[in-house]
Parts: sequence; C-alpha cells; structure tokens
Amino acid sequence: MFTTMRSVFLASLLYLPSAALAGGIGIVDFQKAINEVKEGKAAKTKIDSMFASKRETLQKQEQELKSKFETYQKQKSLLAPAVQQEQEQALMQMQMQLQQAVMQSEQEVQQIYAQEMEALIKKMKTISGEIGQSKSLDLVLETTESGVVYQASSVVDITPEVIKMYDSRHP
Repeated sequence: MFTTMRSVFLASLLYLPSAALAGGIGIVDFQKAINEVKEGKAAKTKIDSMFASKRETLQKQEQELKSKFETYQKQKSLLAPAVQQEQEQALMQMQMQLQQAVMQSEQEVQQIYAQEMEALIKKMKTISGEIGQSKSLDLVLETTESGVVYQASSVVDITPEVIKMYDSRHP
C-alpha cells in the first residue's frame, strides 16, 4: 500500500509544471549509504558478532538436546513406562525451551538492528536535508537500488555526498 501511494505521488510529480520544481529533485539511497559509511559497517559487524555468539550458544544447546535424545532412544526399551514418560516430558521441555530461546534471540537481534538503523537513518535524513538545501533542491526522496524505474538526468543522486559528509561528521 505504501509503495503504491509512493508511486502515485512520484507519478503526480511528472505532471507538475516545470517551474513548480525549478530547484530540482534529489534522491538518496539510505540502504546503500548505511552499507558504506564507517558507522554502518561497524554496526553491522557488531550485530553479526552478537548474532554469531548467540547462534553458537543455541547450537550447543541443540547438540545437548540431540545427545540426550539419542541416549534416551538407546535406553528406552530398558526403562519402566513411568520413567520413559518422565524422560520424554523432560526432552519435550528442553525442546520447547530451545525453541523459545531461538525466537527470543531472533527478536533481540532484530530489535538491536532496528535501533541501530533508526539512529543512522535519522542522522542521514538531517544530512540529506542540508545537502538538499545547499543544492537548492525542491525535493529529496529516499530511493532504493531496485526502487527506481526511471530517473531523468535532472534528478540528482546525493547518496555519495551523504556518505562523505556522514563519515566526516561521525568518524
């Protein structure tokens, strides 16, 4: 829905008199900028290492569960029915706890990623506005690499300037 509204808005810009946007239109690709600025790279590295640490812990828990299940399978025929039921419940409990830990870990990583990206984008929006003003642009739109269908030569991509200014302000 948002994409449709954005497309309609952009299409409506084509029908404005050229004097209405005399200063021009600028675009900025925040995703590209995030991937290229030093702070963005550092945030990605931090998130990746945090995720790797959590993944390692979860893999150990998974191996432990697998080992206990294999041990149970080998001993199952020798166990009394009550003990079998008790061990099966314990294994099911461990499996549920592992699944909950996986979901919680994924949520934590997503939350940290969103916080990191929100802070970066907020700073980039400020810089984009400043660059737009200095270039006397009437409008600066966020775009993505795959989101541009057609770009007139009069549209200015300020992404490289955003990256350069961001890195100079936030080393």
